[in-house]
Amino acid sequence: MCKRKNLVKKILMFLNAPYPADIRVKKESDALLKAGFEIHLLCLRKKNQAYTEQFEGIHLHRIDAGKNNYQLAFWDVIMSIQFAHPSFMRAARIILKKHNIDALHIHDLPLAGTALALKKKIRIPVLVDFHENYPEALRTWFKWKKNPVVRIKNYFFMNPTRWTQFEKLACDQCDRIIAVVDEMKTRLINEHRVSENKITVVTNTEDKQFIQQPLDTSVYDSLAGKFILTYSGGIGPHRGVDTAITGMQYLKDFPDIQLAIVGFGSPSVMNNLKTLVASLQLNNVHFFGYQPFSKFYSYMHLASVNVIPHQSNGHTDNTVPHKLFQGMMAAKPLLVSSCAPLKRLAEKYGSGIVFEAGDPQQFAEKVLMLYNTPALCKQLGDRGKQVTLEENVNWEYDQRALVSLYQNL
Repeated sequence: MCKRKNLVKKILMFLNAPYPADIRVKKESDALLKAGFEIHLLCLRKKNQAYTEQFEGIHLHRIDAGKNNYQLAFWDVIMSIQFAHPSFMRAARIILKKHNIDALHIHDLPLAGTALALKKKIRIPVLVDFHENYPEALRTWFKWKKNPVVRIKNYFFMNPTRWTQFEKLACDQCDRIIAVVDEMKTRLINEHRVSENKITVVTNTEDKQFIQQPLDTSVYDSLAGKFILTYSGGIGPHRGVDTAITGMQYLKDFPDIQLAIVGFGSPSVMNNLKTLVASLQLNNVHFFGYQPFSKFYSYMHLASVNVIPHQSNGHTDNTVPHKLFQGMMAAKPLLVSSCAPLKRLAEKYGSGIVFEAGDPQQFAEKVLMLYNTPALCKQLGDRGKQVTLEENVNWEYDQRALVSLYQNL
């Protein structure tokens, strides 16, 4: 008689951040919940959050391990020294025993070592979900850091080379790998000799419900009647927002063209960008600050063009932002940089045009092309909406790969 394999029923996810916040974690959890899995999430706790609660079907378990930047920096150093997080380890052991967890799902590289250490003590499959190329992200994130203490800490402890070596170890020892984009899968195969069969691509496409967000027609009241270029989402050195801002100096003679920056970053990042605007004496750049996700469709759909000006480097060339697919679903043209996944997808789906990453003058030239060609704008926007709503470029389709992975684990 054939022995029936043990099926995965209960999944414990690790997230080195507070929750709710992460869109990818929410989408993956929702998909697995709908497929009948029980989801537990071990994450960081913000002030006034409950240590345990059930939120939108997820069993949340929160720990105090980074309530401010100093504490987060301390734990970053600990993980960089031993590639394991003692607080996550202690909490996970309790959850594993109490809830009979069947699999560990790790969101990004830093907590992979913690899960793999647990795996050595108990037989449990570990899946590492690479949201990004973390070692290369370290190089980029610290680019604009000016604080000498922070720079010293990063130099000695947040060493990208050591994290690359650990990434290979994690790939070797984990049971399955989830990659966010095809470029990441190819990199892991070429750089770490990972078997292609070990990697499942689950990309950041958007749920069709995105277009059901209430349309707030007042979001651009201050820019009424203008040709609005919109950047939306998180802001950091790798996002290329400085390229877009610098490009606006070549568009000063076109007062109808305005750049709206919808989102936020760290104080140092935002200060850099605002200093750049002041130094170039620009009055065609506007900071809208943090906005709730419930307004993102309004900002994207009511824009003239949605811009994604990412720098091209080892980090950005191995991930893809949700806003690419959100912008397509919003039925407006995309202007994207030549960052590998952005260029490939915009050209593949005919939803946007491409400028050379890091080239502000070419950014401005492409903006003028769109500004002077309304028919092209409509064509690109219509195509983006078509492929996301009528074809298989949406989360309803892509979540199947994740569910199938767990059903066959």
